[in-house]
Amino acid sequence: MAFDPTKPQNGTDIDAVEIRDQLNGLKSLIDAVPAGPAGPAGPVGPAFSNIQIGSVTTGTPGSPAGAQVNVFGNNVELSFTIPAGDTGAPGEVSNSTLASEISGTARNPNSVAPIPFTVNNPPTQAELQAVVDKLNELIASLQR
Repeated sequence: MAFDPTKPQNGTDIDAVEIRDQLNGLKSLIDAVPAGPAGPAGPVGPAFSNIQIGSVTTGTPGSPAGAQVNVFGNNVELSFTIPAGDTGAPGEVSNSTLASEISGTARNPNSVAPIPFTVNNPPTQAELQAVVDKLNELIASLQR
């Protein structure tokens, strides 16, 4: 049935069949309206635009290495604490003293690859966990 704007008549009982036919007729008219042109693409959602080192602090000799992650809007800031080496008297060093001192220093952190992805804003739990895992890998590479 085609849509009839004069139905239902004022003061008449509501007839479910008539109302259903009216709604179906109205739907047919709406479906027949051609779609307009596509609108412009929306903006791309923000990704973290900057990952930066906030600070590197020298800790006391023998203290543990540490790292902290802060998220400020679209930026991620990493801060590190690296323990200082023991100071000693200048002069010759024996091989055993050298080996002992080297054992307390950081290993080569070049073995830690960069994070291979961009973190979204807001970051997902998986992305934050990947950043934490990478920081733990870096801390482990700095310890002997």
